[in-house]
Amino acid sequence: MVVFGIHPVLEALEATEVDIDGIWVTRGKSGKRLQQIIDLARRRGIPLHFESGTTLSRKADSRQHQDVLAELSALKYSNLESVLEKRPLRLLLLDGVEDPRNLGGVLRTAEAIGVGAVLLPRRGSCGITSTVIKTSAGAALHMKTCRVGNLVQAMEHLKKEGYWLVGLDLSGEESFDHVDTSLPLAIVVGGEQRGLRRLIRERCDFLVRIPMVGRVSSLNLSVAAAVLLYTLDKEPIWEVPASTSTKPD
Repeated sequence: MVVFGIHPVLEALEATEVDIDGIWVTRGKSGKRLQQIIDLARRRGIPLHFESGTTLSRKADSRQHQDVLAELSALKYSNLESVLEKRPLRLLLLDGVEDPRNLGGVLRTAEAIGVGAVLLPRRGSCGITSTVIKTSAGAALHMKTCRVGNLVQAMEHLKKEGYWLVGLDLSGEESFDHVDTSLPLAIVVGGEQRGLRRLIRERCDFLVRIPMVGRVSSLNLSVAAAVLLYTLDKEPIWEVPASTSTKPD
């Protein structure tokens, strides 16, 4: 996988769980942040290649590479059980997000707010790609992301672990105020076209919607996810006691 641009490459170098096979820099180019990348690569023992701008454009399949790109080994997805051992108060489940730019936007917000992990189905969902990494401004390289074979089964497992499932849906009738934000919450957001699937909706403990008072009836998926995440972020989001599983009033 290739990521390009100053910021994404810097984030890749600083991410502890990312293996970089090599870094390409446009021959003859210089600058403070470009030199920072070169110095970090040398300290980590990552092969450096100084090539023409044309070579970088061909490898990146874009001219917008800012004179640097990195070739990454296959990204390692996180193990859900390992994530749950840390008892994060917030998880995010994405039901069929197919646009890599939307996924990148969601991961950027999730990482910024401190969501414990993002769960993605293996089928019918975009994975972590170079476009996702670039759109997320590199946040995708730091965000714990789990790929699950069956999202419904994953939801059932989370319920047994004490999580309450909050689905974002246009048909939602619950108010945000009815959700006890001190409890472990797994927030579920649907895909770009269909929203939450029926089986996913049926397994949610709460269905909420974002009030819309203007003429626009809905928000972009990544914006809607950001609104919901920040609305529910009223408590610290790590290290919740395992016994906290009482149903909210």
